[in-house]
Amino acid sequence: MSLRPDELVAIAAELNRELAGGVVQKVYAPTTTRVYFEVRVPGRSVTMLVCSDAGATRISAVLERPQNPPTPPTWQSVFRRELTGAKLVDAEALPTRKTLLLHFTKDARYLTLVLEVTTAPVIVLCAGENVLSQSIPTRPGLRVGHPWKPLEAHEGKPQPSRLQGERTFLRLSHAAEALLATVEQKTWVDARRAPLLAKLKKLRRTVEKVRVEADRSAQANALRREGELLTQNLYRLKRGEASVTLTEYLEDGSTNDVVVTLDPRRTPQQEVEHRFHQYKRQLRGAEMAKARLATLHKEEEGLQAQLTALETAPPEAPPLQSSPRSTAQQQPLPPYREYLGHGGQKIWVGRGSAHNDALTFHVARPFHVWFHARGVPGAHVVVPLDKQAQLTPEVLLDAAHLAAHNSDAKGEPRVEVSYVPVKYVHKPKDSAPGAVTYTREKTLMLRLEPGRLERLLSAQSEP
Repeated sequence: MSLRPDELVAIAAELNRELAGGVVQKVYAPTTTRVYFEVRVPGRSVTMLVCSDAGATRISAVLERPQNPPTPPTWQSVFRRELTGAKLVDAEALPTRKTLLLHFTKDARYLTLVLEVTTAPVIVLCAGENVLSQSIPTRPGLRVGHPWKPLEAHEGKPQPSRLQGERTFLRLSHAAEALLATVEQKTWVDARRAPLLAKLKKLRRTVEKVRVEADRSAQANALRREGELLTQNLYRLKRGEASVTLTEYLEDGSTNDVVVTLDPRRTPQQEVEHRFHQYKRQLRGAEMAKARLATLHKEEEGLQAQLTALETAPPEAPPLQSSPRSTAQQQPLPPYREYLGHGGQKIWVGRGSAHNDALTFHVARPFHVWFHARGVPGAHVVVPLDKQAQLTPEVLLDAAHLAAHNSDAKGEPRVEVSYVPVKYVHKPKDSAPGAVTYTREKTLMLRLEPGRLERLLSAQSEP
């Protein structure tokens, strides 16, 4: 969606008509892909933008420029030193090479600002034939202090110009900004919508799983009904039977024969106790699932509101991206997120598959305790205990909740979680990132406590 070769030709011709002879007064380079320069011609000043952002590469006229960041990229000093006070001689388009050249003179020196409009666009500033500076990412083969080499020529199919405008001065340059700034805005909005849509999709999958749990009230009531029937006919039951047919008396006075499947290994009393135990367990799980459903529906409404706000918000300029140089200076993130459990105990949760391996085999110590949701993909969770320290029941439950929440069993009211000292976790040879084996583990059947999970998620801290 960047400028087309024929559009480069048209803009170059326009710049030769209306800006040739203009003097550069100010230069700004807020990012490693954008250069703004103010050109003074008789009677007016105009701000031009040269941009090498992929998908929106352009040279255009802008009405206003964004403010510079507190620490702009270092190439801004090069552009200011070389271009401030320079005179624009002419603009030259190389349509078969998808390149635009702006030629300047300053103090008897010739300078060229190059814009290559390709799938890997780049801005290059040359003094004579040699490269002074270039945008990031750079083009392979281009080096500062070495001659600039133009791209290979390729003949392409003619494409109609999309540049339409109503201005009289620099009409096409302003039209280029209007066209590609809109594309840039849409790309930015889509980038902000994408994680929301992904989160909404995942949330809806969780809702479907939890809804199945919430609908188990009918199964629970069937177990209670069987338990009551067995209690009423306890004297008729004999151990070792696989089933029994019992008569149920209905409210309208009629009767119904009910076949109840039995476990031959259980005594009649154990059959009754088993039915009522499962009834209470499933009923409690259904109630927890209903409470969880209400929370999930609120989350879904919040995500929908954010999406609606993005779609209805008035257009705004995308924020300037920080330069790779400033990003590189930032400290790398550890392979885990840190939460504070009961008593302030730290709990580490792996950020992803490769991060899981780094957490378990490079960060965790052998005596730390490792957790994982049993039988499903999920994050590695580590409790970094002091040596000889014991895992308290509350911290055990906290870590198990985080292991369940950060696994494919997220949203389930009951999850099996295994835990074991890190020294018993092993990485099989040639296995996938995050895949491990472990021995001597203990396993607990975790019943989700929404209050506990909410407390843990709100207690995430910076490691």
